[in-house]
This record gives sequence, C-alpha cells and structure tokens, in this order.
Amino acid sequence: RDGTGGDVWDENVPRTAPRNAADAAVADDDEDEDEGEDGDYGLGDVSGTMAEEVQTLFEEEERLLNMHMNVIQENAELLTEEGRLLQQIQGNDVVDYDIDDYAARLDEILRRKMQLIGILQQQLSGFRDHLRQEESASKRAGSAAM
Repeated sequence: RDGTGGDVWDENVPRTAPRNAADAAVADDDEDEDEGEDGDYGLGDVSGTMAEEVQTLFEEEERLLNMHMNVIQENAELLTEEGRLLQQIQGNDVVDYDIDDYAARLDEILRRKMQLIGILQQQLSGFRDHLRQEESASKRAGSAAM
C-alpha cells in the first residue's frame, strides 16, 4: 500500500487468467489423448514431461503461498485501518459528514477484502485443478509402465 489508501497491490497480483486459459487448453488436450500412433497412449517421453509438470506445479505452489501471504498482510493492514476508523467514528465530536466518510471508507475496505479473497480463491482453484491433472497424469504413467 502507498499510505494514501490507494491500491498498489494489483501490480503484484499474478495474472492467472491467461495462464488458466492456456492450462485449460492443455487439459483439454490431455483429456483427448487416447492411444497414439506409436501405441504409447499419448504418454510420449513420460519422465521428461512428468519432471516438467512437477516443476511447474512447484512454481505454482510457490506463487500461491506468496499470494496467500500477501493477502494475509494486506488484510491485517485493512483490519488495523478498520479499527482506527471505528474509533474515530465513536468519538463524541462526530458530525454527519464524518458518518458519510466513515461509510464510504468502510465500503472501500470491504470491497478490497472481497477482491483479495476472490483473487486468492481463483489462484487456489487453478492450483487445485493442476494438482488433479498432475495426479491423473501420474496414474496414467504408472498404469502404462505396468
């Protein structure tokens, strides 16, 4: 945060939408894989592909953990600001325009909290999808090796 109440956090938000679209295309390709021309059931170079998938999953996990930490930190800052806001409005010398400012700022804080939760939920959902995809690929590779 920049101390003025403005959001500078957005520049640190990983852009997951294009990544999800690309990953969705890969997932669609994975689902369509049946027996390949060479009889490998679409597995190809399993060890190289699995290593790449594990590395990608590890990197995505790191991004999720960093995102979660950033969300917790910003939520703590917002909670502190809410406490100050509440203290100010509970004073004896409060006038009507103070109530309007209070309501407007509280609305901004609550909207930002919802936005943070939505961003984190989206990233978590994508990560869980990739975990399931990796688990499925692992099972396919294990059963093909038998």
